[in-house]
Amino acid sequence: MSTKAVANDNKNSVQTQNTDASSKKLIGNTDKRLSAARKIWIADDTTTIVGVYGPGTTLEINANWNMPFTEMAAGNNTLGNVLQAATGKTLVNLLNTKQVWQYNDPTHFNVELILYALRDPDKEVMQPLRALEYMIAPDVGKFWSGVGEIAKALQINIANKIIYQYLVLNNISVPYDKETDSRGNFVRCTVNLTLSTLTMVSKQMLKQGYGVKSGYTYQGYSESQGTVK
Repeated sequence: MSTKAVANDNKNSVQTQNTDASSKKLIGNTDKRLSAARKIWIADDTTTIVGVYGPGTTLEINANWNMPFTEMAAGNNTLGNVLQAATGKTLVNLLNTKQVWQYNDPTHFNVELILYALRDPDKEVMQPLRALEYMIAPDVGKFWSGVGEIAKALQINIANKIIYQYLVLNNISVPYDKETDSRGNFVRCTVNLTLSTLTMVSKQMLKQGYGVKSGYTYQGYSESQGTVK
Protein backbone atom coordinates (compact mmCIF):
# COMPACT_ATOMS: atom_id res chain seq x y z
CA MET A 1 0.00 0.00 0.00
CA SER A 2 1.33 3.45 -0.90
CA THR A 3 2.13 6.12 1.70
CA LYS A 4 -0.75 8.23 0.39
CA ALA A 5 -3.15 5.30 0.68
CA VAL A 6 -1.99 4.59 4.24
CA ALA A 7 -2.44 8.25 5.17
CA ASN A 8 -5.96 8.32 3.72
CA ASP A 9 -6.80 5.06 5.46
CA ASN A 10 -5.57 6.47 8.77
CA LYS A 11 -7.62 9.64 8.29
CA ASN A 12 -10.74 7.61 7.60
CA SER A 13 -10.01 5.45 10.65
CA VAL A 14 -9.85 8.49 12.96
CA GLN A 15 -13.16 9.74 11.59
CA THR A 16 -14.71 6.30 11.96
CA GLN A 17 -13.54 6.03 15.57
CA ASN A 18 -15.23 9.32 16.45
CA THR A 19 -18.42 8.34 14.63
CA ASP A 20 -18.72 4.79 15.99
CA ALA A 21 -17.52 5.41 19.56
CA SER A 22 -21.07 5.64 20.91
CA SER A 23 -22.06 2.31 19.31
CA LYS A 24 -19.23 0.29 20.86
CA LYS A 25 -19.65 -1.68 24.06
CA LEU A 26 -17.85 0.16 26.88
CA ILE A 27 -16.44 -1.95 29.73
CA GLY A 28 -13.94 -1.39 32.50
CA ASN A 29 -13.38 1.59 34.77
CA THR A 30 -16.50 3.41 36.04
CA ASP A 31 -14.80 5.66 38.60
CA LYS A 32 -16.29 9.13 38.00
CA ARG A 33 -13.75 10.65 40.40
CA LEU A 34 -10.95 9.72 38.02
CA SER A 35 -9.76 12.33 35.54
CA ALA A 36 -9.59 11.42 31.86
CA ALA A 37 -5.93 12.39 32.10
CA ARG A 38 -5.32 9.14 34.00
CA LYS A 39 -7.38 6.87 31.75
CA ILE A 40 -6.52 4.67 28.79
CA TRP A 41 -8.92 3.36 26.15
CA ILE A 42 -8.18 0.27 24.07
CA ALA A 43 -10.70 -0.57 21.35
CA ASP A 44 -11.43 -2.85 18.44
CA ASP A 45 -14.39 -2.52 16.07
CA THR A 46 -16.96 -3.63 18.69
CA THR A 47 -15.62 -3.05 22.21
CA THR A 48 -13.81 -0.33 24.13
CA ILE A 49 -11.92 -1.17 27.32
CA VAL A 50 -11.28 1.70 29.70
CA GLY A 51 -8.80 1.48 32.55
CA VAL A 52 -6.03 3.38 34.29
CA TYR A 53 -2.54 3.44 32.79
CA GLY A 54 0.15 2.65 35.32
CA PRO A 55 3.66 4.04 35.82
CA GLY A 56 5.15 1.26 33.71
CA THR A 57 3.39 2.46 30.55
CA THR A 58 5.88 3.48 27.85
CA LEU A 59 6.10 4.32 24.16
CA GLU A 60 9.15 3.22 22.19
CA ILE A 61 10.25 4.36 18.74
CA ASN A 62 13.41 2.82 17.34
CA ALA A 63 15.24 3.97 14.19
CA ASN A 64 17.67 1.53 12.60
CA TRP A 65 20.91 2.95 11.26
CA ASN A 66 24.09 1.10 10.35
CA MET A 67 27.59 1.81 9.00
CA PRO A 68 27.89 -0.01 5.64
CA PHE A 69 31.23 1.59 4.72
CA THR A 70 33.34 0.37 7.64
CA GLU A 71 34.50 -2.74 5.78
CA MET A 72 35.52 -0.57 2.84
CA ALA A 73 38.06 1.36 4.92
CA ALA A 74 41.65 0.85 3.84
CA GLY A 75 42.58 0.61 7.49
CA ASN A 76 40.21 -2.27 8.14
CA ASN A 77 42.30 -5.02 6.54
CA THR A 78 45.46 -6.93 7.32
CA LEU A 79 47.77 -4.28 5.89
CA GLY A 80 45.95 -1.54 7.76
CA ASN A 81 46.13 -3.47 10.99
CA VAL A 82 49.88 -3.97 10.59
CA LEU A 83 50.32 -0.26 9.82
CA GLN A 84 48.34 0.73 12.88
CA ALA A 85 50.21 -1.68 15.13
CA ALA A 86 53.58 -0.49 13.86
CA THR A 87 52.99 3.26 13.64
CA GLY A 88 49.85 4.06 15.61
CA LYS A 89 48.35 5.52 12.43
CA THR A 90 45.05 4.61 10.73
CA LEU A 91 43.56 5.02 7.27
CA VAL A 92 39.97 4.99 8.58
CA ASN A 93 38.17 8.29 7.92
CA LEU A 94 34.82 9.87 8.78
CA LEU A 95 33.14 8.58 5.61
CA ASN A 96 33.87 5.02 6.70
CA THR A 97 31.79 5.60 9.84
CA LYS A 98 28.92 7.40 8.10
CA GLN A 99 25.60 5.97 9.26
CA VAL A 100 22.88 5.15 6.74
CA TRP A 101 19.22 4.93 7.71
CA GLN A 102 17.56 1.59 6.97
CA TYR A 103 14.07 1.79 8.48
CA ASN A 104 12.14 2.58 11.65
CA ASP A 105 10.60 -0.23 13.65
CA PRO A 106 6.84 -0.11 14.27
CA THR A 107 6.02 2.10 17.25
CA HIS A 108 5.87 -0.06 20.36
CA PHE A 109 3.75 0.33 23.52
CA ASN A 110 4.27 -1.31 26.90
CA VAL A 111 1.00 -0.73 28.74
CA GLU A 112 0.37 -1.28 32.42
CA LEU A 113 -3.43 -1.49 32.44
CA ILE A 114 -4.91 -1.12 35.92
CA LEU A 115 -8.44 -2.44 36.42
CA TYR A 116 -10.39 -2.19 39.66
CA ALA A 117 -14.01 -2.62 40.69
CA LEU A 118 -16.15 -0.17 42.62
CA ARG A 119 -19.54 -1.81 42.04
CA ASP A 120 -19.43 -4.70 39.58
CA PRO A 121 -16.24 -6.85 39.45
CA ASP A 122 -17.55 -8.68 36.39
CA LYS A 123 -18.09 -5.59 34.24
CA GLU A 124 -15.19 -3.54 35.60
CA VAL A 125 -12.47 -6.22 35.72
CA MET A 126 -13.47 -9.65 34.40
CA GLN A 127 -15.13 -8.52 31.18
CA PRO A 128 -12.13 -6.40 30.15
CA LEU A 129 -9.88 -9.42 30.71
CA ARG A 130 -12.17 -11.56 28.58
CA ALA A 131 -12.32 -8.88 25.88
CA LEU A 132 -8.52 -8.75 25.73
CA GLU A 133 -8.47 -12.50 25.09
CA TYR A 134 -10.79 -11.97 22.14
CA MET A 135 -8.75 -9.02 20.87
CA ILE A 136 -5.56 -11.08 20.59
CA ALA A 137 -7.21 -14.24 19.23
CA PRO A 138 -7.57 -15.01 15.50
CA ASP A 139 -10.80 -16.46 14.14
CA VAL A 140 -9.77 -19.74 12.52
CA GLY A 141 -11.37 -23.14 12.20
CA LYS A 142 -10.07 -26.67 12.56
CA PHE A 143 -8.03 -28.25 9.82
CA TRP A 144 -9.51 -27.52 6.34
CA SER A 145 -12.70 -25.87 7.56
CA GLY A 146 -12.30 -22.70 5.53
CA VAL A 147 -10.49 -19.39 5.47
CA GLY A 148 -9.99 -17.73 8.85
CA GLU A 149 -9.37 -14.16 9.95
CA ILE A 150 -6.48 -12.66 11.83
CA ALA A 151 -7.04 -10.65 15.01
CA LYS A 152 -8.53 -7.21 14.45
CA ALA A 153 -6.33 -4.13 14.57
CA LEU A 154 -6.78 -2.01 17.69
CA GLN A 155 -6.90 1.65 18.64
CA ILE A 156 -5.27 3.12 21.74
CA ASN A 157 -5.96 6.43 23.44
CA ILE A 158 -3.90 7.47 26.46
CA ALA A 159 -5.31 10.43 28.41
CA ASN A 160 -6.74 11.89 25.17
CA LYS A 161 -3.17 12.97 24.43
CA ILE A 162 -1.56 9.96 22.75
CA ILE A 163 -3.71 8.35 20.07
CA TYR A 164 -2.69 5.58 17.68
CA GLN A 165 -4.65 3.54 15.16
CA TYR A 166 -4.02 0.10 13.64
CA LEU A 167 -2.17 -1.59 16.46
CA VAL A 168 -1.58 -5.30 16.92
CA LEU A 169 -1.75 -6.82 20.38
CA ASN A 170 1.48 -8.77 20.81
CA ASN A 171 1.32 -9.97 24.40
CA ILE A 172 -0.96 -10.13 27.46
CA SER A 173 0.31 -10.92 30.96
CA VAL A 174 -2.32 -11.35 33.70
CA PRO A 175 -1.33 -12.14 37.31
CA TYR A 176 -3.65 -14.51 39.16
CA ASP A 177 -2.63 -13.62 42.70
CA LYS A 178 -4.94 -10.62 43.12
CA GLU A 179 -7.91 -9.91 45.38
CA THR A 180 -11.20 -11.64 44.51
CA ASP A 181 -14.78 -11.45 45.69
CA SER A 182 -16.77 -14.38 47.07
CA ARG A 183 -17.49 -15.60 43.53
CA GLY A 184 -13.85 -15.62 42.48
CA ASN A 185 -14.05 -12.46 40.37
CA PHE A 186 -11.03 -10.19 40.51
CA VAL A 187 -11.76 -6.89 42.23
CA ARG A 188 -8.38 -5.51 41.16
CA CYS A 189 -5.93 -6.55 38.47
CA THR A 190 -2.91 -5.01 36.74
CA VAL A 191 -2.50 -6.34 33.20
CA ASN A 192 0.71 -5.88 31.23
CA LEU A 193 0.20 -5.48 27.48
CA THR A 194 2.52 -5.00 24.54
CA LEU A 195 1.15 -3.45 21.35
CA SER A 196 2.76 -2.21 18.16
CA THR A 197 1.72 -0.42 15.00
CA LEU A 198 1.38 -2.47 11.82
CA THR A 199 4.03 -0.39 10.08
CA MET A 200 6.58 2.22 11.04
CA VAL A 201 4.97 5.63 11.59
CA SER A 202 5.77 8.26 8.97
CA LYS A 203 5.42 12.04 9.09
CA GLN A 204 2.35 11.79 6.88
CA MET A 205 0.72 9.44 9.39
CA LEU A 206 1.52 11.80 12.26
CA LYS A 207 -0.14 14.60 10.30
CA GLN A 208 -3.22 12.43 9.81
CA GLY A 209 -3.76 12.01 13.56
CA TYR A 210 -1.25 9.53 14.98
CA GLY A 211 0.88 10.39 18.00
CA VAL A 212 1.10 12.95 20.78
CA LYS A 213 -1.49 15.73 20.73
CA SER A 214 -0.02 19.17 21.34
CA GLY A 215 0.29 22.64 19.87
CA TYR A 216 3.40 21.64 17.94
CA THR A 217 3.26 22.02 14.16
CA TYR A 218 5.88 20.43 11.93
CA GLN A 219 7.17 23.22 9.69
CA GLY A 220 8.30 20.89 6.94
CA TYR A 221 4.73 19.93 6.06
CA SER A 222 3.24 21.63 3.00
CA GLU A 223 -0.49 22.25 3.47
CA SER A 224 -0.95 23.10 -0.21
CA GLN A 225 0.70 19.95 -1.49
CA GLY A 226 -0.31 17.64 1.33
CA THR A 227 3.19 16.21 1.51
CA VAL A 228 6.15 16.39 3.82
CA LYS A 229 9.03 18.40 2.41
